[in-house]
Amino acid sequence: MNEMTPLMKQYWEIKNQHSDKILFFRMGDFFELFYEDAVLAAPLLGLTLTQRNKKAQDETPMCGLPHHAVANPINKLLSFGYKVAICDQLEDPKQAKGIVKRGVTRILTPGMVFDPDSLDSSMPHYMGAFEEGYLALMDPTTGEAFYIGPMTEDQFLEYYLLFPVAEWVASSCDQLAVFSIKEPSIQEKINLPVAWQVQQIPKAAQRLLTYAHSLVGASDTLLVQTFHHRKMQTRMQMNPQALRHLEIFQTYKGEKKGSFQFAIDKTLTAMGGRLLRDWLSFPLTDYEEIKTRQSLAQQWMGDLRLLEQVRDYLKKIGDVERRLARVASSTCNARDILQLTVAIEKGQEILKLAHQNDFLSHLLKLFNLSDKVSKSFVEEPPQSIKNGYMIRLGVDPQLDEWIHLSTNVQSLLLEMEQKEKEKTQIPSLKIRYNNVFGYYIEVTHTHKEKVPSHYMRKQTLAQAERYCTEELIEIEKKVLSAESKRFELEYQIFDKLRKELISETVSILLLANQVALIDVYSSSAQLALESRYNFPEINPSKKLYLESCRHPVVEKSGVTFTPNTISMEQGQLMLITGPNMAGKSTLMRQVALNVLLAQIGFPVACQRAEIPMFDSLFTRIGASDELSQGLSTFMVEMNEASFILKNIKPKSLLIIDEIGRGTSTYDGLSLAQSILEFILKKQCGFTFFATHYHELTSLESQNPSRLFNVHMGIEERGQDIYFLHTLKKGPAMRSYGIHVGRLAGLPEEVIKRSKQLLKSFEQSSRSPQLSLFDSIEKFDQEAVKQEATPVFPDWVIELKQLNLNEITPLGALQTLFEMKKKASDRPPEAF
Repeated sequence: MNEMTPLMKQYWEIKNQHSDKILFFRMGDFFELFYEDAVLAAPLLGLTLTQRNKKAQDETPMCGLPHHAVANPINKLLSFGYKVAICDQLEDPKQAKGIVKRGVTRILTPGMVFDPDSLDSSMPHYMGAFEEGYLALMDPTTGEAFYIGPMTEDQFLEYYLLFPVAEWVASSCDQLAVFSIKEPSIQEKINLPVAWQVQQIPKAAQRLLTYAHSLVGASDTLLVQTFHHRKMQTRMQMNPQALRHLEIFQTYKGEKKGSFQFAIDKTLTAMGGRLLRDWLSFPLTDYEEIKTRQSLAQQWMGDLRLLEQVRDYLKKIGDVERRLARVASSTCNARDILQLTVAIEKGQEILKLAHQNDFLSHLLKLFNLSDKVSKSFVEEPPQSIKNGYMIRLGVDPQLDEWIHLSTNVQSLLLEMEQKEKEKTQIPSLKIRYNNVFGYYIEVTHTHKEKVPSHYMRKQTLAQAERYCTEELIEIEKKVLSAESKRFELEYQIFDKLRKELISETVSILLLANQVALIDVYSSSAQLALESRYNFPEINPSKKLYLESCRHPVVEKSGVTFTPNTISMEQGQLMLITGPNMAGKSTLMRQVALNVLLAQIGFPVACQRAEIPMFDSLFTRIGASDELSQGLSTFMVEMNEASFILKNIKPKSLLIIDEIGRGTSTYDGLSLAQSILEFILKKQCGFTFFATHYHELTSLESQNPSRLFNVHMGIEERGQDIYFLHTLKKGPAMRSYGIHVGRLAGLPEEVIKRSKQLLKSFEQSSRSPQLSLFDSIEKFDQEAVKQEATPVFPDWVIELKQLNLNEITPLGALQTLFEMKKKASDRPPEAF
């Protein structure tokens, strides 16, 4: 340390207190990173790694970036799970004696972001904790805070995957490992203050509060509402696999465009988009609440002019919650405050249009404060809050005096400049100012001889000389004094107004929540009007009826969509066959998506619909592996199937697509049939089961009231096939896999060879599996050719005439017993 420069000594004194964080060290207009921090961050942020002082052969690694452009780089580091400490300059460098004082003003973690505006506005940014059976979540960027529980470890793991949590806070380093959570972004051991231990909230919520408060700097305010107990009993069970299989929030490629939410989301605010995401994650099972949501949306459909007006205001309000978060941050400036007041003003207009009189009266204090604050700032304030020019005249009498003095000084300088030009006869004479030399008179060398003797030289330039006078020095003292006092007082007024707004956090968040609800309800109405959706009848009956049902995503892709009508009774299983590309998966998914729409209180993509109340939705769709966990595609498929079979209920909706295809034909067929039989035995509510195993279609005869065959229509025209995308009764007769290969562009040589092999396989598979009656028919045909009367043993005739659809298992056993008894008395040649 003795050999280091004062600056580096200061750096290490601060860095040693934050050794687990990447330190952003403020130097003038830049934030610099040194040593290991620089080596780590430079490649992640795409920065050039250099040395501090190459001429002095100082090999200290370093990189840096402008102070106004650190938001995205910091958030990028946070997304990788790193902590960041912001070390700022604590005094004005111009007034500093010696090295500028510096200190850490903010500590950032993956859950405590630097700039809320840089986040994905459509989803929350949670911090989470789990302890003693309770899960607590809070979003510091919106103030949302709640806890769920008590719950089992299995339930916790399900919620762990459902909520987008950026950071987990653990009581010890091994707590989260108990629940198979790998590499949590943060683990902290924290001693809870006594004051928070006595609060009536779980320890998990107390831990989050403690941890978050420990990160907030003196100039920041933690944006958080009171923790409330969120009850999940009235929510439909829908595990993360269902969200992924149905591409609710993103496609299999990880893109939002093409997802279900993208197709149905007509919200116009970030708050509304986040609320809709929450509704889609946790559909309702409460009949009255669903009807209330439908009714509120239908009210907007009754007045299209009002709907258009409110949606016009919704476009302009912005993200109230995250604008409040910016105001609560130490990086807040006057523009942030003005944006929040504009949002509050638009929110007030929205509540008026929605006739929310109770909320208007309850939030009157907030609206009055917001109006006062907005009128205190100039229309376009500067980015900096330290250099004034942001507060209007009339806000404070003392400030008006300093503004008047500092403003008039400029005119005094202009008058002095004109007077000096006339006295000296130097037309190019100028009076200017800079931060180093203050005010000065500049004269070019051409007129140097005309300079009066009372001018005191201040600086020599290549083309000019700079001077000062006693009069100019006096003016400078007045200007600097007036401006300094003006800037200081403006900042005090700014800080007071900011704190007044923050004191109304509860009211601002209440306004944001109400605007979000209005946004979602009006978007539901807009969806119904734009896309020809209709509100379903949620009935307690045991029937699912979807008339002219459509797929909400596929129909928006530009193709002509073929609707289908689906009618089922509770406990039934629809076995769907047909070739690839015919629409089996689309049909099943559109049922699930329309049920999901119905149970969040939204209209559905049907001409008419009757939908029972489902308490759970399970899906097994698609093929994917999890190689990082050592799981093959087939193992993932079996894991998902196992979870489903253990959890299906009489009120479940079950979607299974192509189970068993990841292994050999006979293994897959055996598993598929066994799983299908298990579902029938369990009496799952409604099951859609798509398969290429045509052998399963024979099960309809054994379960005529529970299982029925359907297929997706195909039309053959010579060598070509055409997909009709129409649901038809009965099983498909063929798979048409080779035809689909031709459509995909396989070489004709491959197609021809495939047909030859298919014919060969079909013949070889039939020969060893000829039934007894096939042999009898062949024997009968041979007898006819020889003009002889076929003679069959009586037991063969008896067996052939036996009706298997009507005989019971016990009856079949009794018949077999009697036939065996008769056979024991017959000679061998009778067989």
